[in-house]
Amino acid sequence: MNMHKFDTTELQRVLEQLVPSNSPHYIKVQNLVVNLLDINPNFYLHIGEHASLDIQVLTPSECEAIAGTVIKEKKIEDWAVTYMLVLFYQRYGQVHINNEAWRFMSAYLQVIIMIAARKDEHSAKINQLSVRFRMGLKNNNPQSKIVDKLITIHAQHDSMANVLSALRQYEAQTKNNEASGKVINQKLAGKIGQIRLAYEVIAENKVFVGKTYSNSKDNEPSKEHSNTLYLDSTDEPLRATVFGNTHREDNVAYDENIADDEPPKLLDNDFKPSKTTAKSSELQQWRLKNNYRHARRNQFNFPTNIRQLSLLSYQMLFARMWQLFTTVSYKQRQVYAVILLSMLSGRKIQEVVQELQLDKSQRKWLSHESGSAADGYVMSITINVTSNRRSHLLPYRQSYDNEFKLPLPIRLQAVIKNKFLVNSHDVSEVLVSLKKQLDLPALSNQHIDACLYTIIKNELHEPLHAEILTGVDVKHSSPLYYTSIETISLEQTYSNAIHLLTQYCTADIQNEVRPFILSSTKSNQYKKYIGSDMTLNTDICQRFFDELAEAAESYNGRLKRNVSIRQDRYIEQFNAYGVWLWHIIFIQTGIRPVKHAPGLLNQFDFRQRLLWVSDKEERQGQGQGRLIPLSDFLITAVQTYIEYINQFAVLHNAIYPNDQFPLDDILKSKQPLIQLFSKNPKGFSGITPSKIRYQTRHFFSHQDNWLRHQLRSILTNKPPEHLICALYGHEHPDQEAMNPMSSLSINELKELSADLDKVAVELNLRQVEVNVYG
Repeated sequence: MNMHKFDTTELQRVLEQLVPSNSPHYIKVQNLVVNLLDINPNFYLHIGEHASLDIQVLTPSECEAIAGTVIKEKKIEDWAVTYMLVLFYQRYGQVHINNEAWRFMSAYLQVIIMIAARKDEHSAKINQLSVRFRMGLKNNNPQSKIVDKLITIHAQHDSMANVLSALRQYEAQTKNNEASGKVINQKLAGKIGQIRLAYEVIAENKVFVGKTYSNSKDNEPSKEHSNTLYLDSTDEPLRATVFGNTHREDNVAYDENIADDEPPKLLDNDFKPSKTTAKSSELQQWRLKNNYRHARRNQFNFPTNIRQLSLLSYQMLFARMWQLFTTVSYKQRQVYAVILLSMLSGRKIQEVVQELQLDKSQRKWLSHESGSAADGYVMSITINVTSNRRSHLLPYRQSYDNEFKLPLPIRLQAVIKNKFLVNSHDVSEVLVSLKKQLDLPALSNQHIDACLYTIIKNELHEPLHAEILTGVDVKHSSPLYYTSIETISLEQTYSNAIHLLTQYCTADIQNEVRPFILSSTKSNQYKKYIGSDMTLNTDICQRFFDELAEAAESYNGRLKRNVSIRQDRYIEQFNAYGVWLWHIIFIQTGIRPVKHAPGLLNQFDFRQRLLWVSDKEERQGQGQGRLIPLSDFLITAVQTYIEYINQFAVLHNAIYPNDQFPLDDILKSKQPLIQLFSKNPKGFSGITPSKIRYQTRHFFSHQDNWLRHQLRSILTNKPPEHLICALYGHEHPDQEAMNPMSSLSINELKELSADLDKVAVELNLRQVEVNVYG
């Protein structure tokens, strides 16, 4: 690889671009760049004759001043190189020719200068390279691993070609480790790829290729998921567009709010009237009523549902299907493979047909895995959860990933390894034939599609597992957003389902199917939990609550008044106590972080041990809120807090007549129970998620509803799933626990109190002792 030579004029032009004259201390920084290039002169770039300059020494005060100016002027992108060098200087100290870190920076700057000299669209990579490096200079950032590795690679290799080869190996290894689950998926492979691409642009003189966007209809939002609400009226239905809640007070992901507030309707009959009758009021009312009944009927999944077969029918069907699968011709075997794969995966027949007609590299949920006991094709199941982009939290997540894999029998893999197309007419003919052979009164595509889901839900009584294993989209099941679940529990449920399905098979077929289902794929062995990206490890959660409790108790014995209420330690103690209680309530109830939650005092019924909440601003057929059982721990915490605010009000209101604490309004349920004192505007007001973020800004940063994720993950696989859904308000329409026609006993719901107390024990929660008298 030839060295590239720069003359002084060309170098000065590039320097003016990277370190402009309006940037702070630009002369020192430009001289620093020039002299850094001489530290590693044999890497790629050779500078012609230039004036001999001593390496400028930046003082700590100058570094702080430059960094502060960049941030203050909001020029992080325009002065990206200056900012990067200053932070690097603060981290690694004075420049030295034998320092591996500075020799790497010399090579890194050569790449940046060569990209800037190209004067093309690749110049955007300058800011990317700066960002990647700045993030890596933070100790608690996962990208710090990238910086350390880059320094090591450049210390081991002198030339651009060798460094680029090592970068490619590092990227491939990281990508493979993250995909297989050997390491926590911190999404580092993509960031390494940005750096590798920048090196390739220089080394191989790559031309810029912009992204192209397809006009395929697959990229268009589905109309059935549009936010449209139909309201019944006496004459004809009114249509109103629901734009979703603004949720200005929280930082919860938009998709999670939409799924909670207004779940899309699950309809499978898209009846479209002719244009001449489309505006008929009578027809519209009929259609609305029919769709509503249709959706409600299908959501219950009763064993007597005509769209589902009995367990014995499914067992007989599978046994006959597999027997014929091993004897028919190869062409006919492809048709049977489609039906069998639908029964084993829970996917619709049409989805299976579409998947099998794709090339191996284009398949979405059928993938190949090697090096495991179940070497071969596997089913890849992905839970499309909200990504956690807070880099300081990535190492502490409970879930390593949101994808896991299930093996397939070898005989079935042999057929599906190559792409093929199956006609839907051929599938229908096979089903008609089977219907006659087994004397089944009804057998259609829908019965096949519902096979795995029906067995897991109705026979194993695991509705959440059924939705995960059959690939239900998170838009159709809100619990999937919040759940971090043990992979082994899903594998065991799937194994039990297949064991039930093959019970009517011969011993030979059972020995052929069951062993592979029982074996675990290689990637699953590294993923103890999969699912929610917001749930944290138990030990981190324990430390968090312990720190909150210590913060509230830290003022005991150190309270003192101040002339200014803004520096009054009694106020600081009051706020710390409120922040602790807010988090305790959320980890013990799972309610949404809406404004002023948990609400008023009269929403708590300590005698009946219930809390009434209305934290969903939009929901079909249920605007009256729901009841949540109270644990012993939470009742004690709230009652102790009420005693505290009574004592606090006596002392505070006598000293600050202009900033009265509204105790009477709180006790009369005219104002929210938990209040915080704000400095701007000055005064007491109901607690909100934004105020919580402000109070904990130097201590903890996470999505506002992370405790909702945490509690859901802790409760999963412990109490019955329908009780957890009742607690979270995640029931399907017309199946709400608080529905007037619900068969759920209130005492059954109260049984969750014991499980919530177990959560308090698991997280080592403790009651705080706050003394308001000194």
